[in-house]
Amino acid sequence: MNFLSTSKGAPLSGGKKERAAGPDLLRIVCMLMILTSHFFVHGKVLGSLAPRDVNFHIGWFIEACCYVMVNCFVLITGYSQAQSKVKLSKFFLLWGQVVAISGGIWLALWALGKVEFSWSALYTVFTPITGTRYWFATAYLFLYALSPLINFGLDRADQKQHLCACAALWGLFVVWRNLTYWLDFANLHGGYSYTSFVVLYVTAAYLRKYPPKKRRWLAWYFLLSAVTALSRILMTVLYYHKNGSFDSSYLKMFMQYNSITVELASVCLFLFFVNLNIKGRVPRALIGFFAPLTFGVYLIHEHRDLRDPIWNTLKPWEYARSPKLFWMLPATVVSLFLICALLEYVRRLLSRLFRIPKLFGAASDKLCSVFRRLMQRFLPPEE
Repeated sequence: MNFLSTSKGAPLSGGKKERAAGPDLLRIVCMLMILTSHFFVHGKVLGSLAPRDVNFHIGWFIEACCYVMVNCFVLITGYSQAQSKVKLSKFFLLWGQVVAISGGIWLALWALGKVEFSWSALYTVFTPITGTRYWFATAYLFLYALSPLINFGLDRADQKQHLCACAALWGLFVVWRNLTYWLDFANLHGGYSYTSFVVLYVTAAYLRKYPPKKRRWLAWYFLLSAVTALSRILMTVLYYHKNGSFDSSYLKMFMQYNSITVELASVCLFLFFVNLNIKGRVPRALIGFFAPLTFGVYLIHEHRDLRDPIWNTLKPWEYARSPKLFWMLPATVVSLFLICALLEYVRRLLSRLFRIPKLFGAASDKLCSVFRRLMQRFLPPEE
């Protein structure tokens, strides 16, 4: 399946619709951002630096620019899914993809003697969604399951009502949360929550139905990212100056996925790519090839039994204070992306070889048929 599939572009002369390449390119860029962020965090680079180090300031600016990564994925989903039908087969295929990669990698590592066998571990790796082994996959499936209900409400709302819904969601779960710094009851990871996914979904649906005027979205994105980075740097300097006399959680006041500056920067970058007109058969072909593989890249490199071995082998923290850090960064990110993309491509080929998508499609059609019969039996139509 095409994970986080994008909208379709304007009709061509032959009457066919051309797939929008801008949002697909954004998916690739966001995956590279995720790898970059993990280079700094899992690679213990930022943790090895202090405010007196030049790389500390450069690193936090890059990290702030990358913090829109998850938000943009959700915006792409809302932009396309808000006007599309929800298919049960897609839900099962996505679930199956997560289970296959989680369990497949663990079994391969067990066969190689890299992990010890236990029934509890076996159960955990084959229940990655309910066990939140991948927090983003769990939240995305929740959003996908909830999307028909959200779409039902949005389809019946006019522009004013839709705008009011966006304002209420942003006011409660973005602005007010930053002003009072309360912990979201549905918190998942890094300040992110199920409610944050809903906020971005509803926002993207509004942008799809009522496109804003073209502005310098990329410039605004960098400006807001710079403000995010500056807030983190200043709070860290203050924390060092006060000898840790206040709660360290305040260091991340604006360095959260759902902070005001990060959410606004996400929307700006998203709008830049939505309005990006990419021409040329080769660029579009490359984008079309790599975009569907991005979710697999995330699942593979973030597997809990692979994450530490990857970063412990690369040891980026050893270059934290060296100028070589910024040579190692792109080389590591691009290499990991290509390797994981290749593995995901092979997995997809094997999946099609064994007709897995068709089996999931047939199973979902059967379930839908059974559900409809049950509804007709217990909830007969009104006369």
